Amino acid sequence: MQKFRVMTDCLDRHNEQCPDKPAYIFLSEKLAPETQLTFAELRNQARQFAGRLLQTTQKGDRALLIFPAGLDFIVAFLGCLYAGVVAVPLCPPNKKRSQRTLQGIIDDCSPRLIITLKALSSALKDPEQQPSPLWLEMDHWPDAQPPGLTAPWPSVEAQDLAFIQYTSGSTSAPKGVMVTHANIVANQAMIRQAFGHDPDSTVVGWVPHYHDQGLIGNILQPLYVGATSVLMSPVTFMRWPLRWLQAISLYQARTSGGPNFAFGACVKALEREPDIELDLRSWQLAFNGAEPIRIETLQAFATAFQRFGFDPAAMYPCYGLAECTLQAAGGIKGIGVKTLDVDGPALREGKVVPSDSPFSQTLVSSGAALPGTHIAIVDPVSGGACAPLAIGEIWIAGAHVARGYWQRESLTAETFSNRLSDGIQPTYLRTADLGFIHQGELYVTGRIKDMVIIRGKNYYPQDIEHNVWSAHQGLEHSACAVFSLPDAEDKLIIVQEVRREWRKKMLADDVIPLIRQAVVVNNEITPYDIVLLMPGKLLKTSSGKIMRNAIRAQYMDKTLERWLG
Repeated sequence: MQKFRVMTDCLDRHNEQCPDKPAYIFLSEKLAPETQLTFAELRNQARQFAGRLLQTTQKGDRALLIFPAGLDFIVAFLGCLYAGVVAVPLCPPNKKRSQRTLQGIIDDCSPRLIITLKALSSALKDPEQQPSPLWLEMDHWPDAQPPGLTAPWPSVEAQDLAFIQYTSGSTSAPKGVMVTHANIVANQAMIRQAFGHDPDSTVVGWVPHYHDQGLIGNILQPLYVGATSVLMSPVTFMRWPLRWLQAISLYQARTSGGPNFAFGACVKALEREPDIELDLRSWQLAFNGAEPIRIETLQAFATAFQRFGFDPAAMYPCYGLAECTLQAAGGIKGIGVKTLDVDGPALREGKVVPSDSPFSQTLVSSGAALPGTHIAIVDPVSGGACAPLAIGEIWIAGAHVARGYWQRESLTAETFSNRLSDGIQPTYLRTADLGFIHQGELYVTGRIKDMVIIRGKNYYPQDIEHNVWSAHQGLEHSACAVFSLPDAEDKLIIVQEVRREWRKKMLADDVIPLIRQAVVVNNEITPYDIVLLMPGKLLKTSSGKIMRNAIRAQYMDKTLERWLG
């Protein structure tokens, strides 16, 4: 396949070779095509938009892109790339994501422009904001580029900054990951090879466009290979999870995926709609990443949807993070899931002991390092490589590792410029994730900052959380947070949502003892406090990750509203 310098080179090539082929299709909540762009239409609109940007910007200026789900964002994003403007994709603020977060990002990256739609700008504008960026409403601009616009097109180089990806912050200020054009193209080449994509591939996606999995995986990867991307709103998925699978069935997509919770949501939705009609035989690669991957979820999904033609071998656990553009590790397409059974108590001591005991813990492999990626398991204190089957911090090196954090030189040096204690190249990214490598496969066990320490022992929160929501069928899966208090490491706190349909069928006084028993038996810890919440009240990021630090802060501030039944 031809090598590209920047992503707009891909669009230019597809405009020449297949101008009338659909590049993107956006579906309504009823799965009807709402908007559609061919490669020729996409390039034309993106170039027109770039011409507009050149009237008010210079190369390197930042532009916030605040859009609802849809194709307008893609046109604006590619227009920024053509114009040499650094795109900053953001989630539209709402009641849960306040203006304060938006203001923090404005203060951090000093954007020249805020690009959005008329309906959003009127709600977001702050007349007292100083200095105030220019607000551009994309849907109120003329369609045609004005005559006489002769601003020269900037020379966009591979090492130029393409976009800033702000990571989901819980209690800390948001950090902007600086991703270059070269980073994007390098990771796209890795993903194409791992996923086996070609121009005949069709990708279906619902993950938000301001999330790295949505932007890099569902939007830019199809553009890179000249495939068609079928997109839907994340709101549609959240309300009707099976609409995602219906879209795969309707368009006979080869590739689609999401975080682990999405597969679990489909299993529960199928219980409510058992008579749905689906044809999932085309689905060759079901990627699962962005959060801890549980074998129970994968097995339940494969069992539930095998009657619709889903092949369990299509399951594709993978690993990555925004700081390496998107993906760093993944399995072999068509092989399915690899697992390893280990001794649970030894795992809490930071040791990996394979075990065939009925009480062992099953870990899911995230695959091997992608071509061009090097992964090391490192002692986070000494900086030395860990011994085989020892848990350490995951370090990553490769051309897809981002430049650093915007305007944070010290944190950038600490995170992106690390070498092993033996001084041997290359320079590594510290991920703050914990894991180990077994037979060339990466197993992710948790995050350093999320570790729960009880009486000097380390516990992975996701293991305790799984035991909590498994204690009673009225507890919502993947809606639990466990943590210890900062000044009382022997006190384990559990916060768990109840399922909507069970609110009037059970009492907290009946469920809490079952949770306590499950944790004592399986984890050998006695919880200090157990808090049950109403459905939807547990704080999560826009991509569905549990915001444990923020929930801990709510608990300490006594702002959690307990459900008593």
